[in-house]
Amino acid sequence: MHEFAFAYDIFKIAEATALKYNAQKITEVYLEVGELTLIVPQLLRQSFKMATSGSIAEGAELKIEIVPGKIKCRECGKVSTVTLSEEAQLTGLQLFQCKFCESKNTEIVEGKKANVKNIKIQE
Repeated sequence: MHEFAFAYDIFKIAEATALKYNAQKITEVYLEVGELTLIVPQLLRQSFKMATSGSIAEGAELKIEIVPGKIKCRECGKVSTVTLSEEAQLTGLQLFQCKFCESKNTEIVEGKKANVKNIKIQE
């Protein structure tokens, strides 16, 4: 369950930021999560709730924006938006095909990262 480790990391980033500004409470954390990270938003929210229990972020709302995956074709150079198949969501394995020339010689250029975009605090 990599969601818990990720939720804990998010909490630590939010906590450090809040303490830097002498905040009393963290009320919301905004994330951008790439679709290709294989992070399940519902599990991440539950994990975040557990990770923040008893802290200044307890009860904070975790807002998640899913960023679509993008690939670049090594044959034609064009960029395509891609989504994970249902099977790939379970296995983590999927070859992506260029929507323009149908080559499978592609590289992922977006959708494998997650970023804390904003933190809402109370002073």
